[in-house]
Order: sequence, then structure tokens, then C-alpha cells
Amino acid sequence: MKDFALKFIDIMIGIVLGLGFQWWPDLREPWQYAAFIFAYLSVIDYWIDTAPALKKYPPKRELDLILDVAIMFALFLFIYSTRESILYFFITFIVFRVIDFLWILRVKWEYEPMQHDGLVINTWLSFNSAEIIAASGLVLLNFVYPLSPLILLSIFIIFRLISRIFSSFRYKRVYFI
Repeated sequence: MKDFALKFIDIMIGIVLGLGFQWWPDLREPWQYAAFIFAYLSVIDYWIDTAPALKKYPPKRELDLILDVAIMFALFLFIYSTRESILYFFITFIVFRVIDFLWILRVKWEYEPMQHDGLVINTWLSFNSAEIIAASGLVLLNFVYPLSPLILLSIFIIFRLISRIFSSFRYKRVYFI
């Protein structure tokens, strides 16, 4: 199942990225272009981090593959959401992170990684939680005090960059080895 899962994810990420370009002409607002580029970079970053983890911790059951498919749909919606509203964009990101959180929990429960891999898994769980809370906070903030989508997106991107940098510093590497 290890080789199948990796090939499946590679193909699906390629499809998600390829199909996403069809929506570029539909974008109209500056925040949409910025969100689109950010979403693409996020998907690529996810792919870079997940491929080595998937090699090391392949799915064992059908439910694990369902999580992989759910993540692919969430990534697809994440790119698609750039055509809609900033709230849709954040909510889609939250859904993606929740499913990814479940995927990471699967690895933790099924494989019980130790030492450095355990640190990476726990870091991902912590930072996924922080990103879910931050995106949820921006959704709530927008309801209480509506801000420009570009300002909300800028806050979100800055938070994500800081989160990514701190998570890499925490486990001292970017990829599984």
C-alpha cells in the first residue's frame, strides 16, 4: 500500500495544481490573486513535507486512504476558494488543517514514532492546532469587526510564515530523513 499511496498523492496533487489554474481568469480582486498564489505555495509545501512522511508512514487501512482523499478534496477546495470570499478561503483552510490533523494523529497512533520523528509529529499537531485557531479567530474577527480581505489575508499569511519558521526551528529540519 506504501507505493500506491505515494503515487496516488503525487498524481492527485498534480491534478489539484493543474485544475486550479483554470480559475486564474476568474479572479478579480487583489486579495484573490495573493490568496491564489499563497494557496499554491501551501499545497506545494504540503506535498514536499508529506511525501517523505508518507514513504515512512504509509497507510495501513482503507480509512487511512479515505483521509488522503479527503485531504486532496480539501486542497482542491482551498485553491477554488480563492474565487469566492475570504471567509470561504479561511473556512476551507480550517477544514484542510482539521483533516491533516487527523492524518497526523493516524501516524502517531499507528506507528508511535519516537525521537526526532516523534518531535516532528508533535510539532505538526501543535502548529496545525495553532493555525486552526488563528484562522478561526480571523473568521470571528471578520464577523465582529469587518476588515478588508487583503488585510485579513496579510495577517493570515504573516501568521502562517511565522508558524512555518517556528515549526522548522522546533524540529531543526524541514523534511523527514
